[in-house]
Amino acid sequence: MPAASDTTSLYALMSRLSRHPAFLGALIGIVAAFSQALLISAGGPEAYGFCVACHTRDLVNGLSNIIAGTSLALAPLSKNAILPVMSVVGVMIGAFLSAKVHKEHKIRKTDYQEYLIYFIGGFVVLQLAMIFGGCPYRAALRTGYGDITALLFIITMALGVIVGTLLMLRQAEKEIN
Repeated sequence: MPAASDTTSLYALMSRLSRHPAFLGALIGIVAAFSQALLISAGGPEAYGFCVACHTRDLVNGLSNIIAGTSLALAPLSKNAILPVMSVVGVMIGAFLSAKVHKEHKIRKTDYQEYLIYFIGGFVVLQLAMIFGGCPYRAALRTGYGDITALLFIITMALGVIVGTLLMLRQAEKEIN
């Protein structure tokens, strides 16, 4: 039987490890891989495990089909489900709860023009993601089949992440000073 000090040191190690970004990134990656495997085995297409663009499309199209009686296209997984894929809703709720629990949630007051710019930006990002196969998994698969558009998407996505990160770091430095 382990001593009390062994238990507390193990707890301290696990507590410190659970807050490390690399550990959390690996854990999220493992959970995402298992989710992807489960969704594919449930009849979903490959590279559909978690795609904000595709799941948003299926959520909107599925709700339109239910409410308005339309027949908009859905991925096979969403087509066979009672409700559309709700992962985007889960991410939104999870992010909100996490921000509330860690006291990081704040509503920034600004003018309507800035809200409109964010809305249009999000709309454009989702539209381009649907055009270029916005899921990195799908883009990687398409690149493997020789799709130059998918390769271009991967390169521009990486550049976008770098530019976005630099802009966010600059904004954070301004807020600190």
